[in-house]
Amino acid sequence: MSGDDGRPATLSRRDLLAGAAASAGATLAGCGAPERAPAALRPGAEEAPAPPAAAPVAAAPPATGMRYRPLGLTGLAVSEIGFGGVPIDDPDVLLYAAERGINYVDTSPCYRGGASEHAIGAALATHRDRFVVATKWCPHHAGKKAVKQSFLDSLDGSLRRLRTDHVDIVLNHEVGRSSDGQGFARLENPEMRAAFETAKQAGKVRFLGASGHDGDLLDVMTRAVDSGFIDVLLCRYSFLDYPEQQRLIDRAHAAGVGFIAMKTLAGAKGADLERFKGRHVTFKQAALKWVLANPKLSNLVISISSRKQVDEYVAASGSAMTLAERLALAEYAAVFGDEVCRYCNRCELACPDAVRVADVLRFSMYFHEYGEVERARAGYAALGLGARASCCDGCAAPSRKAAP
Repeated sequence: MSGDDGRPATLSRRDLLAGAAASAGATLAGCGAPERAPAALRPGAEEAPAPPAAAPVAAAPPATGMRYRPLGLTGLAVSEIGFGGVPIDDPDVLLYAAERGINYVDTSPCYRGGASEHAIGAALATHRDRFVVATKWCPHHAGKKAVKQSFLDSLDGSLRRLRTDHVDIVLNHEVGRSSDGQGFARLENPEMRAAFETAKQAGKVRFLGASGHDGDLLDVMTRAVDSGFIDVLLCRYSFLDYPEQQRLIDRAHAAGVGFIAMKTLAGAKGADLERFKGRHVTFKQAALKWVLANPKLSNLVISISSRKQVDEYVAASGSAMTLAERLALAEYAAVFGDEVCRYCNRCELACPDAVRVADVLRFSMYFHEYGEVERARAGYAALGLGARASCCDGCAAPSRKAAP
């Protein structure tokens, strides 16, 4: 459902209450959710997030409750909840996730200096056939030139750490203007494409993708979809993201490109979520359900490091959002919506010193909220002096006025 201008419609509180009453007790296959595209929420607006109609997905084995969806035209069926491998230390957590139905695992050689791939590899060593595995190409993180041999060497290193002879997907990581100061060039690098073809012929990888969360995400990822050689996208997507992102999702779906959502909790801070404790509503489950209500997504990935998190996140698959959950998201948006970076980059366009505001805030989140101290420090240091927050000292803050 769209407005007269063709933009995704939002959901009024009256519509919210009526829709929730109609959908009470429904299953995912026919939950009665309003047929509306995702809409952004503005702080103070009397709106609640309106997920689109529930996706038709394959039923899961009764023992798990997990549901699965096709990953674009790859022929792979992936669990709605994907295992984000950044923080994992204990391989048994990944094996437990497999028991709960999770079959998609995402990692990268740049996650904690390869520690993520090592931990995941310990699980894959004896259970490789239970997982769809994605890793990344990010030579810029290792200070390497983006040439064919660097990509091939990186993949071989990942395979050694993952203790497998192949991965299903390799993603060209962090494609966008804030990654090495390049966007389209990194996406369309002929050296990267040549490396993929060589690795694919050798049986080391099956599909090629791209990931990103910069302000030029829509432009870069739209070109990725139109390129004809990208099979999978990994992009930020949450109930607080701007509504124009649905255009990218529609385009990817029409082209048969799998769309995997990340940053699904909209930067929710632990301290902020304290207000939801003691309720029957789990904010994180509500946020994940909202994402999964989009029928054109393949799945989502969320960082997991414990069995408790596995249990909490798996429960979001296969059930419709409740009225209480939708109201919780609306409450969060109203209270904290203006404290969460949307990565729109409007502030950076107004900055007189070229500070990379979105990246500064992202690394701050890694440090303060995720506890990933070294990752945050390394990323922040790589920004260079001219792009760091120190330039903001004494500034009149025109970028703050430009932020939505």
